[in-house]
Amino acid sequence: MPKPKAPSKAPRSLPPRLRPATPDFKAYADESPQGIIIHRNFKPLYVNAAFAELLGYPNLRAVMRLPLLRAVIPPDIWPRMESDYDELMHGSKKAFITRTRMVRTDGTEIWVTLTLRCIDWLGKPALMLTAFDISAQVEIEQHLLKNEQRQRAVLEILPYPILIIRRMGGQILFVNRKSCMLFQSGAHQLLRGNIEEFYLDPSDKEMLTKLFDSVPDVRDIEVRMRTAQGRVFTAEIAAIGVDYRNTPAILIALNDISQRKEMEAELFRQASTDALTGIINRRYFQNQAEQELRRARRFSRDMAVMMIDIDYFKKINDTRGHAVGDTILQGVVRRSVESLRQSDTMGRIGGEEFAVLLPETTLEAAYDVAERLRVHIEERPFIVEATPIACTVSIGVAHLEANDLGVEGLLHRADQALYRAKGTGRNRVETDRGASEKP
Repeated sequence: MPKPKAPSKAPRSLPPRLRPATPDFKAYADESPQGIIIHRNFKPLYVNAAFAELLGYPNLRAVMRLPLLRAVIPPDIWPRMESDYDELMHGSKKAFITRTRMVRTDGTEIWVTLTLRCIDWLGKPALMLTAFDISAQVEIEQHLLKNEQRQRAVLEILPYPILIIRRMGGQILFVNRKSCMLFQSGAHQLLRGNIEEFYLDPSDKEMLTKLFDSVPDVRDIEVRMRTAQGRVFTAEIAAIGVDYRNTPAILIALNDISQRKEMEAELFRQASTDALTGIINRRYFQNQAEQELRRARRFSRDMAVMMIDIDYFKKINDTRGHAVGDTILQGVVRRSVESLRQSDTMGRIGGEEFAVLLPETTLEAAYDVAERLRVHIEERPFIVEATPIACTVSIGVAHLEANDLGVEGLLHRADQALYRAKGTGRNRVETDRGASEKP
């Protein structure tokens, strides 16, 4: 009887084209200081050294040999973990961060910040957990919250307004002295109220509630609020979930940033506005035009621009002086804005030249707007130092075309139309199609 052949030995390594695909993040995950484990139906598929060390396992194989991850999850948390798994794998819940407990091999429990997300693992969905030990932080929090007298003393000396509100319903449970000063009300009145009373927009409260459902703490959230006396202010909010007198609550730190916002708005106004005429400057006009061009492309909408130049303005400056010239510039802008529609945007491009952005406007409609503007400026002289000064403008109009790569090309065509208007007699409107009459 012939001797059966011994099975051939598997080659030591497969050629690159036959090697199984390895996720791109594997090298990073192996070296990550945060514990990472990937599982499907709670059966481990991958684990890094940090996760094994976090839960006290001697090596990676000890974790991979677990039949289920139930050994590392406290029994009271297991139903929630199963529910989260189903919702994430079926797409009804997006990736989220939570704080929870996990069980080490010696039976002790630790607190971790846990990130859960559904990923593609070698062509099939799986759940990735990223864990970071926060036991020391939680121990400090619990110690502070158990000692209410000490907690109140700490919160009272903080330089920021602090409130603690009930997680469900928003009832105010605690305020410090700074809160009373900010909301212009006594502690007794505030503690009888609800945080909703102080939001200028009630939807802000809903937004923060939804945010707390997905993350354990929030920072740098800006909302508009009002005091008990009706003063409106902008508050920067930082908040964290706490347990206050055995009640799920939220600790909120507020910072009145109204003055900072006003300063930012003023700096923005100075950076984006022409100081003489009050309309936007060249740089901001171009930014606005680029945004409008992208919107017009995305939604297949019309868009037009016009270039405006004051006729014989140099002569006004030379004979009347720059102060009179500045007054004429302001008057032309004022009458131009009176002639434009609410959706149109006017900017000073330089000297006596202006540009107007006309969203969702055909060439014919843009011509009508330009002609109305031209007539409104011409119809009566400007009175400067009791002297009437006649003034006209020449206008070039261009419409967004398929071959326009950006705003510069569109403005260039409007500028060419403007020079045709000036070269054929001034005080007229020309379009980029060369027509001196209404298209």
